[in-house]
Amino acid sequence: MRKLIAVGVLVGGLLAGAGSAMAQPIQGGIGDPLTLAASGVLIPYVTSGGTVALLEVASPVGNNPNLHMQFFDANCNKVGPSVGMPLTTNDIAFQVVGESQGGPVPDGNNGLVAISATGQDGFSNIPLESAIHSRMYVFSAEDGTSRVLEPIILDTAEFSGLFNTWSPMRTAATFFSPLQTASVHTRLFLICPKTTIQGETGAYFGTGGGPFSNTGFPVISPTFPGPNDPTAPHTLRVRIYDTNEVFLRDTRTTCICFTQKDLWDPAVFVGASV
Repeated sequence: MRKLIAVGVLVGGLLAGAGSAMAQPIQGGIGDPLTLAASGVLIPYVTSGGTVALLEVASPVGNNPNLHMQFFDANCNKVGPSVGMPLTTNDIAFQVVGESQGGPVPDGNNGLVAISATGQDGFSNIPLESAIHSRMYVFSAEDGTSRVLEPIILDTAEFSGLFNTWSPMRTAATFFSPLQTASVHTRLFLICPKTTIQGETGAYFGTGGGPFSNTGFPVISPTFPGPNDPTAPHTLRVRIYDTNEVFLRDTRTTCICFTQKDLWDPAVFVGASV
């Protein structure tokens, strides 16, 4: 039987449990990763198993002469050098991620790319000068698959403010999964940042405090866990339905920073036997 799976997710810590999300009504997110992104962007990449990752950034509204990106591994530690990508109005540019293809990240790493602007000192991170679109193209020579991974945007250009920050994953994600077979698989990409992304001293998107961080980025609430936080990895609640909308199971899975999981792997869902 085919399954429809509703995964309870939360930004802050981005996938930390639906209960906390309901206690933060001022941060809803509009749920559209393809809308114009203001302030900054966080987007996953994959280079393990010979996978090629190609980042696309477009600047359709105005100039972004100081656009900057920093790469993090699957544990939210910085990896590889940061990269500048100056863009003019209506410009579009591409950045290969993996080292063997000419990118900055050693092959075999998976993780997150943080995108913002660079301050006049050349070192500090500040909000983007103009709104952008971004997406990650992932090509696997191992199984012939290609994917387009969408970003988490820190703010929306059209409806800027606290009601639309850190979207799209705020309270839950719903997706359809076909019957798992020897040749058909469903893989989840879960993003659960740590304080190296925002919260601690030197974090890419600032230390937090008030509605905006010390460097001007919207602040996630509740805060992300630290590298040694005992509450990490996050536990996510999952509800599973069949295609007739009949409830099958309430189960759990975990996530920390950037986590990939194949459905029905025994390590993925606790108690999921349907």
